Amino acid sequence: MTDKPALPLDPRLLLRDAGAAAVAVIVSLMNDTENKPELRLKAAESILDRACGKSGGSLFDGGEGSGVIRFEGELESWSR
Repeated sequence: MTDKPALPLDPRLLLRDAGAAAVAVIVSLMNDTENKPELRLKAAESILDRACGKSGGSLFDGGEGSGVIRFEGELESWSR
């Protein structure tokens, strides 16, 4: 019987190395114009949620924490 290596108890240690690949996948989904707008938007939201925090409303609407996001161009008509 062979001894198996012990796994770290902290799942963050197990997943840390996959982080860069996961970000690359999300960015790829966001940038791929062949994807549905809903998927691209979800990928963009995922990136922003992690980079800015989910409450980052003031980054988008100029108001403190209202959480309103204003779209322009094609996304404006799609978001209605």
